[in-house]
Amino acid sequence: MALPVVVGVDGSARALDAARFAAEEARRRGAPLHLVTVVAWPYDGLTATPPDVDLPALLDETGAAVVAGAAAAVTAPEVTTSVRTGDPVTVLTDLTADAQLLVLGSRGVGGVAGLLLGSVAGAVVAHAHCPVLVLPDDTAVVMRDRRSVVVGVAGRSDDDLVLAVAFAEAASRGSDLVAVHAWQDVVLEPEARMLSPLVDWAGALSDEERALSEALAGWREKEPDVVVRELVVRDRPARALVAASLTAEVLVVGRRHRRALGSTPHGVLHRAVCPVVVVPLPAGADR
Repeated sequence: MALPVVVGVDGSARALDAARFAAEEARRRGAPLHLVTVVAWPYDGLTATPPDVDLPALLDETGAAVVAGAAAAVTAPEVTTSVRTGDPVTVLTDLTADAQLLVLGSRGVGGVAGLLLGSVAGAVVAHAHCPVLVLPDDTAVVMRDRRSVVVGVAGRSDDDLVLAVAFAEAASRGSDLVAVHAWQDVVLEPEARMLSPLVDWAGALSDEERALSEALAGWREKEPDVVVRELVVRDRPARALVAASLTAEVLVVGRRHRRALGSTPHGVLHRAVCPVVVVPLPAGADR
């Protein structure tokens, strides 16, 4: 059986958008959809409760209403729901062990609120076992008729894991794929700019173009129906990826195995105006 697409909901309008987006992802992937709400327990800020109130039962009932409302708002071949209690980061991270994708909204009320910029999102994305798709703040930029899937290619041996997700997204959407390779030389640092006239920039650019072409070569053969456009730019990766994805349907980046979220996924999640898929890379992957 296909692993599910899991989406965190909390009763907010943005969470409903995430549920609908997740349902579309599940439909394209032929996967079941699982909606979950996380009730933080012990309940933060609780100082006292009337003796005749069963607070855990009340919270469970509220959570059940939240996921039921989300389920009623989506259309998918197979939908399941659950209410979990505990630390939201721990619960959501644990769910990614048996999911093919976790979808989170950028902001909401309670539970998993403030996911795009908040500590919960950063912790979940940094420790997730499967790709995590985070929706952007829909009030930042309005762009109609978005096209293309954008993927960041680092030029390392683990690029295939990121490209597999990106090509699958492009194929399922009938979209082209923009492969971005951003390279950064020490000359970009202010104290080293005096060396710039001594650098063979044409040769360096040629080497970076070759690295991107080699990373894509096998995938062009596996996915001949996906039109691929290559973009090589001398810039910081997060800035280059955000610029390239301004009109994109989705942006795909890798996340290396570290305690904290790396600078590129962190920068992209804070600034992107399209959905971002963060793909976990295994321990021992190239630094």
